[in-house]
Amino acid sequence: MNVPASPHRRGLAPAVDLLLWAVLGGLAVAELSGDEGRSGFAESAVALVVVAIAVGLSRRLPAASLAVATAYATAQTVSTGLGLFTTLYLFMPVLVVAAVAYRYGLRSDRPGPVVVPAILAVAVTFTANAAAAVVFDLDTRDFLSSLVDWTGGALALVLALVAPWLFARYRRRRLSATRGAWALAERMERTRAAEADRARLRERARIASRMHDSLGHDLALIAVRAAALEMSAGDDPERRGAASELREAAHEANLRLREVIGVLREGSDEDSEEPGESVSTLVERASDAGLSVRLLREGSDPVAGSRVGRTVHRVVREALTNAAKYAPGGEVSVHVVRGGDAVRVTVTDTGPVEAPILPARTGDGGEGAGGLAELRALVKENGGEITTGPGERGGFEVRALISERSEDTASDEPASQTDRLRSEADEQARRSLRTALIVPAALTIALIGFGFLTLWWVSENSVVSPAGYERLAVGDTVENVETTLPRFEYPARSVDDPPPPPPEADDCRFYLVEHVNGLPPVYRLCFDDGVLIAKERIERHE
Repeated sequence: MNVPASPHRRGLAPAVDLLLWAVLGGLAVAELSGDEGRSGFAESAVALVVVAIAVGLSRRLPAASLAVATAYATAQTVSTGLGLFTTLYLFMPVLVVAAVAYRYGLRSDRPGPVVVPAILAVAVTFTANAAAAVVFDLDTRDFLSSLVDWTGGALALVLALVAPWLFARYRRRRLSATRGAWALAERMERTRAAEADRARLRERARIASRMHDSLGHDLALIAVRAAALEMSAGDDPERRGAASELREAAHEANLRLREVIGVLREGSDEDSEEPGESVSTLVERASDAGLSVRLLREGSDPVAGSRVGRTVHRVVREALTNAAKYAPGGEVSVHVVRGGDAVRVTVTDTGPVEAPILPARTGDGGEGAGGLAELRALVKENGGEITTGPGERGGFEVRALISERSEDTASDEPASQTDRLRSEADEQARRSLRTALIVPAALTIALIGFGFLTLWWVSENSVVSPAGYERLAVGDTVENVETTLPRFEYPARSVDDPPPPPPEADDCRFYLVEHVNGLPPVYRLCFDDGVLIAKERIERHE
């Protein structure tokens, strides 16, 4: 069943683009106008132009649209980090990137247009951070602290690119799976008539195979009965002639049946469904019909009606039929051995006692080669093998080995095209969903963990222990004091309204008393000409 596309969908595209531009542009103007430290008019104009370009390119050139939006957002992040206009971070550029990335994900699976801008954005951001550290001569502590802030901006850019694209890709694959089901239903509808014809042909071949096997076997038994009557007629020529005519008629009917079945049969690729008859019952029917046959069994019988059971039944029936045709009056031995995950079947006859009507058998069974050839195909299909030829004591022998391990695997129906396609589409959609959930979460956890570990390490290396503070004495030189001090100073700008330092001090440094959240107390050490002249503990309160 086709689901036709709406004739107005293409006409609605410009309206959708205009609405998206109005929403994103409105958010940009509102955010820029609310910051008094910015040139609202100029930046708003730039933002509206950039949003218009990004939205306009998002349908025909989605990769170019993504590059424009990412470049604008990166520029805003760098300008905020450098404090060119203001230090307030803008969220509008990130929203523009997210919207464009989502639209790109609805159209393409290619990761390049997403990964490359993300890498460039991160590279530009951290390069600008390093350049700012060099230009403004930041010490290591300030550089690492600023690095955490810049990492947050880079994380926002990467997530705005990757997460919407991954979720849009998942949504597109889910929709594709649904639409694919409709397309498959349409193809199934178109091929239903042809499949029905093929089913009728297969059923005809199945019926023809059953007719050949069952009726051929029964006609052979009738011929055996007629031969028995002919032999028991004694000196009555009328009875002997009638029995001979009956035997010849049975053989001729069997030949005509083979010719008719050959026209109906398509081939031996279809496995005819055998009745649930055991081998012992089959041998008993043949014996009742006058065939001299005996059955030897070792192990339990195969399950009648199962795949292996039907194959064993077919082998024995075909061998008995050929023995009745080509070895009338001879003795037949059926030996069935079951064990070791296999069934071995051996059917041997002693050869004809009286001259058969049909030509003598060759190694492949003479006239019966057609039935034996089909039997070989059936046994091979079940993971076994069959050989035919002269027996060790004369006559003819049929030997078959049928594996029972093929029972389970042969009964498993292959997955249909519908199930295969649906399974593949569902698996793709599930993988896309897992990726859309795991990748952004992993990026967020990794970068946030990096930020927290960096801040913790910097703070931990800004603490002077109480014992170390007690060892510091007024009058110590800077060289002696620095052996006790930690790696980093605590920024003086982070201490609000400290007490006035000594007038003669030319250098004051701050260090944390302990590493805790909030506003922990700090130590202040003041030096004059390289000598410690004052030390004090300053309490801070929120």
